[in-house]
Amino acid sequence: MNKTAIAFLLGTLFSLYVSYPLVTGSLLLLCLVTFIYYRKIWILGFIVGLLWCAFQAQFAIENKLATDAPAKVSHIQGLIASIPETFPDHISFEFLPDAPDLPSKIKLSWYFPPEHYPKAGERWQLTVKLKPPFGMMNPGGFDYEKWLFSQDIGATGYIKKAADNQRLAKSTYWQINDWRFQLQQQIQSLIPAASQLPLILGLAIGQRDDISPSQWQILRQTGTSHLMAISGLHIGLAAGLGFYLISWLWRYSPFNTFHIPAHRIGAVAGLVVAIFYACLAGLSIPTQRALIMVSLAMLALFLKRQVYPSHILSLACIMVLLLNPFALLSAGFWLSFAAVAIILMCFTQRFPAIRLAWLKIHFVMALGLIPLLVFFFTDVSVISPIANLIAIPLVSILVVPLIILAMIVLPISSSLAAILLYAADFLLDILWHILSFLSDVPFASWNTPIYPWPLLFMLILAILLILLPRGYPGKYLALVFLMPLLFYKTERPDSGDFYLSVLDVGQGLASVIETKHHTLIFDTGPQFSDSFNTGEAVVIPFLRYRAINQIDTLLISHGDNDHIGGLHGVINNTEVNQIMSSQTIRDVDTLLCSAGQHWQWDGVEFAVLQPFPEQSGSENERSCVLRIQGKNQSALLPGDIEKQSEQKLVQQYGDELKSDILLVPHHGSRTSSSMPFVHAVSPRYAIFSVGFRNRYGFPVKDIVQRYKVVGSEILRTDWNGAILFRNGDAPVLWRQHEEHLWTSKATE
Repeated sequence: MNKTAIAFLLGTLFSLYVSYPLVTGSLLLLCLVTFIYYRKIWILGFIVGLLWCAFQAQFAIENKLATDAPAKVSHIQGLIASIPETFPDHISFEFLPDAPDLPSKIKLSWYFPPEHYPKAGERWQLTVKLKPPFGMMNPGGFDYEKWLFSQDIGATGYIKKAADNQRLAKSTYWQINDWRFQLQQQIQSLIPAASQLPLILGLAIGQRDDISPSQWQILRQTGTSHLMAISGLHIGLAAGLGFYLISWLWRYSPFNTFHIPAHRIGAVAGLVVAIFYACLAGLSIPTQRALIMVSLAMLALFLKRQVYPSHILSLACIMVLLLNPFALLSAGFWLSFAAVAIILMCFTQRFPAIRLAWLKIHFVMALGLIPLLVFFFTDVSVISPIANLIAIPLVSILVVPLIILAMIVLPISSSLAAILLYAADFLLDILWHILSFLSDVPFASWNTPIYPWPLLFMLILAILLILLPRGYPGKYLALVFLMPLLFYKTERPDSGDFYLSVLDVGQGLASVIETKHHTLIFDTGPQFSDSFNTGEAVVIPFLRYRAINQIDTLLISHGDNDHIGGLHGVINNTEVNQIMSSQTIRDVDTLLCSAGQHWQWDGVEFAVLQPFPEQSGSENERSCVLRIQGKNQSALLPGDIEKQSEQKLVQQYGDELKSDILLVPHHGSRTSSSMPFVHAVSPRYAIFSVGFRNRYGFPVKDIVQRYKVVGSEILRTDWNGAILFRNGDAPVLWRQHEEHLWTSKATE
């Protein structure tokens, strides 16, 4: 069973990440021949996993709105399939449209929604504008398209204001999400003054929308994020609570004269409670895994059959992937299954019993999950064993049972449910003070670079060797495998060279320039809302990807949101030595840039060409203009200057403007890129930093043509994602470089 599960998982993984039909077909043929000859069931498991995932992937791809589909307004009817997420200026929810020519599931945003919010399970008629699933593509950044693909969402869009937007039918009684929404409303009304209400909602119904970014940061730094939602551990606790409580009651019940053993009644009750609690969580991947394992364990108890724990885990893996092979794209899948596998490897068949097993299990879990945490998050909580040693017993033994009991008694007595919930709030408040204190410890978390695959594989081998029983031969090799990681450093440019990375921030601009020992950021992209800006969502993950912990200079070309919006997201998350801009920035110590400023880093020349003294005009016209000269390439970064400033630059510098790389001014607007300026720069690469299907229609076709006339190669962040220049070599186009079967191909 274990070999078959691993083979099934590998087949699914291969189908997702290898998109070459010839390679896949050749491997499939080889496996079929091998199976016919050897008749091994695990070979069949690999074949089934490969074919099943390929079939599901093809269906998901066909379900997506085509990238070249024209943007149009549609009138649709359908079902709200999730609890609406509430934001300051809009709500968002999943929608199942009735139209056969649309994807089966879409994600909609409703700005300035009606007074009576739509609810989960209701049927609505809506006027929407849809677009294909599309996201920013950057090194180290969140792959939004992969997430949409894993959730089977084939399009995104927003609801337009229209008179015919109306509810067609209320939710029916069998809608799970409606139950969850009703519970959310009841909990909020029962304990409105609870200080830890967002955490209670997360533990009660898996609704984590109200947990603030600062709270998430504390949970990540202490390694306790898994406890603040309905996890596999909690499903197991719910099943155990139902099993022992009903078994105990059955022994003293008059119904036990039916000669039904208490353990059988308890097994049925434990399974019912587990299903109830898993449904409250929306049947997420960790709860699916836990529910399958609990079901098998309760079935074994009911039938008095002995079942190996590893076989239960293997069968759960196969069943989860049969239900949803794209679960492999989620970090939750790997973390939840790996956690159970580590416990089974380290704490089963050990005789005599391990002393202080509860303490050791935290240490082993924290150690064993390090490779996955490094791979998915590049962030490892150093104090996780201590934090979990306190948090797991408190949350699992006290808080979760209180919340489950409150959910059970809520239909009977709301006052008793409120008492139980306030008790849970009191315990969580104590826990939160402890976690806040631990997160402030200087060494609370360890940020790692993104290691290459060989080093990551060596880390996995080292951890496995450390976890092996004492006296196992070869354990000392763990030190050998760890040594390369201790001395690993991200590749930096040679002296005299620089790296230029133009990041994909949608409609805006953010770029990072690296020399051998220094780093400069030119603009930080836009701020889309109070909770989302590209400085925090794009620039900071890129810096972590490059193992950059300090910024020498952060230069903001001008004060428009699409250039300065991510500023605070950057300075709040990394050390910045100096901030330059064309204008004073409120509450920020700013050095004003002006023509004539220049400096040298590691043999690379930096020169500010504009603004000139007493220069008039708009903020765009007075943008800081930076030119960089290395021994193998040069770059000109002009911000959003327009024709008047372009004319001054041509008059002042003439042929000195010529550069290999140009970040096209004002994103390709007609107000910029005058012919004299284009000819003076004559770039080899013309970079348009624009958003996919942006409302301005940038870049304008006439402007693109001007650069083609002078022989420039056209690159665009909406088509190519992040664009990375290294030592004068051909640029790396991140969307094409990291293309997978879920990656959309942008076209005009």
